[in-house]
Amino acid sequence: MRLLDYLTGLISLVALPFIAWWGVNQSPQSAAMLEARLEAKALQSLRLAGIDWANVEMDGQTAILTGAAPSEDAVPEAASIVLRSSGSGGVLFGGVSQITARVEAAEPVWPYVWRAEKTAAGGFILSGHVPSKAVQTILLEEAELVSRGPVINDMKLAAGAPEGNWQGIARLAIGQLAELKSGKAELAGYALTLRGTAPDDAVRAAVPATIHGVAAPFRGAAVLDGVPFWSAEITDGVIVLSGLAPTEAARRALVTAAKRGFEGEVRDEMVVADTEVIDWLDGATSGLARFADFDAGRLAFDPIAGGFVVEGASTPGTIQLLRQDIAAAAGKWRVVIVAEAAAPAEADALTAAADPAPLRCEAGLNQMLTGGEVSFEPGQAKFRRDSAAALDQFAALAVGCGTMELTVDGDAMNQARAAAIADYLEGAGVRRPTLAAIGSGTAEGSQVIDTGAPQTTLRPLEFTVRERSSQ
Repeated sequence: MRLLDYLTGLISLVALPFIAWWGVNQSPQSAAMLEARLEAKALQSLRLAGIDWANVEMDGQTAILTGAAPSEDAVPEAASIVLRSSGSGGVLFGGVSQITARVEAAEPVWPYVWRAEKTAAGGFILSGHVPSKAVQTILLEEAELVSRGPVINDMKLAAGAPEGNWQGIARLAIGQLAELKSGKAELAGYALTLRGTAPDDAVRAAVPATIHGVAAPFRGAAVLDGVPFWSAEITDGVIVLSGLAPTEAARRALVTAAKRGFEGEVRDEMVVADTEVIDWLDGATSGLARFADFDAGRLAFDPIAGGFVVEGASTPGTIQLLRQDIAAAAGKWRVVIVAEAAAPAEADALTAAADPAPLRCEAGLNQMLTGGEVSFEPGQAKFRRDSAAALDQFAALAVGCGTMELTVDGDAMNQARAAAIADYLEGAGVRRPTLAAIGSGTAEGSQVIDTGAPQTTLRPLEFTVRERSSQ
């Protein structure tokens, strides 16, 4: 018996290291199996929450969070989910005990586009880019609050949301869509565009006013279905003028304005009728002169919606000059331009597209500014009326710079012109340039913006171009 006891003890002693090894490495409670289990649950919890940018590796019970975060608040959100992924956590309970974040900022998405659609059944579909899970939740709750049907979430987290109250503008779009029978809203960069069908004239008047009044730096435009008071439409080489003209003289003036700039057939389907709507003819005749350069589109005047709406497609320079012309003559009426800027024609050998280095971009853009190809009307922040072709080439040069960071430099008095250039390039499909004031000196031969103050000569505008940081 004593010999058997000795043998049993010896066997147990020999087996002890193996048992210890198995307990640490192979048992369901082993460190390796615990890490694998915690990691799998953490990843599963992230994916169920719709967070696909983050990854997790376990070091014992410490979760190491990696990936490219679309926003600052996305990191604590992901960390909180991982921390709760295996219960209450902590050393005693065998869950995740702490988080180590080793994330980096995601590359900004451009163009940054978010969309909302109200269906005829009253439901909502939300899609496009959204900066964080928290903002996504808020927008979903906003849609569910006003929806009369299901709310579908197709939004994706992405970095690059414009600065300012982006979330507030998106919520405003949902609220205004709720007023319509059906419609779509798109927030692309700083530009909010809403289209749809209003249930009555009161809504048809109120929604465009609200959308147009969004706070800077955002811009709003609304185009609602309805028969306009007056319109000009270009299709297949024919421009058709329809709607009401207050007098025979007004009808002739509109036809003459269309024939002056349009090379195709001008078809007059207008009806002369006395109306109470006044002060719109100057805007219409002025707009027709430049609208005639469109390949297709519609220029409409709708007093219920608050003014003029231009739709269609043309070159960036033509759209810019149309905006200037009609805005200057529209008086009290609002001007909404939702025309699509066609891709600029290829620039010459100097273009940044051929050599997209920062110095080459600077050289091309600054040559067009200092050489006078892109210039302004005397004493104004408006582009010269005959500069459509030059503006098109200028846009092509800027597009060729790709993802580089463009900055428009000018002294304090010249900022209105710098802003005009930034607005123009953004409308032409370029990531909006940064505005930067430099110095306050004068430069011989430059034009002066009328500010009401004693006039001095301005420094010329100048571009600087840098590689864009991903931070």
